[in-house]
Amino acid sequence: MCTAVTYQTKDFYFGRTLDLEYAYREEVVVTPRSFPLAFRDMGVLEHHHAIIGMATVANGYPLYYEAANEYGLAMAGLNFPGNAHYFEEMPEKDNIAPFEFVPWILGQCKDLAQAV
Repeated sequence: MCTAVTYQTKDFYFGRTLDLEYAYREEVVVTPRSFPLAFRDMGVLEHHHAIIGMATVANGYPLYYEAANEYGLAMAGLNFPGNAHYFEEMPEKDNIAPFEFVPWILGQCKDLAQAV
């Protein structure tokens, strides 16, 4: 299981553990504002907030474990095996794959209120 922590004084610190017994060649990845993010069902986000975090890059796409955007909004994709529920695609909703969720939110939202 993964754990995320935050520490806030006059500054804000965010981190997480990646409690896996194996590695996915994760590295620090920066996604610039002009890097096109292609989503399976939501088209391409041509312009978005810059993102930095730990990710594996697969076929040129950043698979973020955790990241923060240029406005300080941060999030982690935590691993809780057996506890996820995936809905069928719905045409009236934004259909985002789990591996797309971090760049989808951080690319468009400046703060928690926008993310909610």
